[in-house]
Amino acid sequence: MNPLENFRMAFESLWGNKLRSFLALLGIVIGVFAVTAMISLGQMASAGITQDLEAIAGRSIFVQPNFNEGQTSDTAPIRDEDVAALQGLPVKVLPQLFTNAQYESKPGERRSITLQGTPGDLPRLDPTNKIARGRYFTQAEAQGGLAVAVLSDRAAKDLFPGRDPIGQVVRLFYPNGGRLDVTVVGVLEPPSGLFGALSSGATVYAPIPLIWSTSPSARKGQYDFLVLSLNKGANTQEVSKQVRRIFEGRYGKGKYTIESTESFQDTLRSITVILQALLGAIAGLSLLVGGIGIMNIMLVSVTERTREIGLRKALGATAGLVRQQFLIEAVVLTLVGGVLGVVLAAGLLVLITATVPFFKVFILSPTTILLSLTVSALIGLFFGVWPAARAAALDPIEALRYE
Repeated sequence: MNPLENFRMAFESLWGNKLRSFLALLGIVIGVFAVTAMISLGQMASAGITQDLEAIAGRSIFVQPNFNEGQTSDTAPIRDEDVAALQGLPVKVLPQLFTNAQYESKPGERRSITLQGTPGDLPRLDPTNKIARGRYFTQAEAQGGLAVAVLSDRAAKDLFPGRDPIGQVVRLFYPNGGRLDVTVVGVLEPPSGLFGALSSGATVYAPIPLIWSTSPSARKGQYDFLVLSLNKGANTQEVSKQVRRIFEGRYGKGKYTIESTESFQDTLRSITVILQALLGAIAGLSLLVGGIGIMNIMLVSVTERTREIGLRKALGATAGLVRQQFLIEAVVLTLVGGVLGVVLAAGLLVLITATVPFFKVFILSPTTILLSLTVSALIGLFFGVWPAARAAALDPIEALRYE
């Protein structure tokens, strides 16, 4: 009897005992469903995190004083000459300046707000900044230090609740009592996605030269932070190395931190993979239970078919052929369970993609399907060995006498 004939008999046995087969398969179905769903959800979460991170930061490299080493923008400022040294790299250099300010929410009551200095035309230089209303101040307005400003969505709601802020004047107060009046020319879109809350603070964006000339803490020609927005096709790791070489060559090691969105993504992917492995291992316990169920049902099958086994041996079937028959039956059982588990997992993933905004991309990779089916087949092979060996060891005469 060839293996194909054994496969045919295995399916006939499966079909002939549908309820028993289904109950035996249930553990494998649940196990494969859980493992496939866990792996795919991890991949979908990783893709969602990457998309959200790119939505708020794009492909960027960030340079700032190394606060872990005790550096600050006073002890290790980023200077105009540093910005000039980066101009040859395949990036758009976006210097940033931060300072605290206050506004009067009502007469006599002041609240804190972030005043951030940026170059002009920021949405063109960094597409992660999108204008919702009005416009961003131009390069000419920024270089001229004009008293214009753009508000974050949160700042617009705080400063002008229920009113259109475009064209309105915002009066800000520095900690030393100094005053700054700026005219609002635009409002940014609110950040979206999982990390949107990280950049959803109340912020007034103003030209850097305006802050240099009015803030008591800002010094002309110095910045707190650099965002390097990579040009299309630029290699993040290579550009990061070049930036690091430039700053270490000018100031020595350890004074500045240079991080990229790619490094954040790698860290988050590592966390996701660890969670996947942990949840997959827990789900794998279902496969173990399912395998034990398959072994039990195969042992019952060997007992029920003792006379059939004796007859086959009497007609010339070897112990190896009998062993092969029962092993194939066990593998067929677990493979059918594996296919059902993958189909159920695919249905769940489609449902989650359609209903949960964070999971934007449906991912069920061929590798995951192949891995799930391979594991289910190996479970069948492993737990089918004992019943198959027991069937192969039966004495044909004793088996024919079995009642």
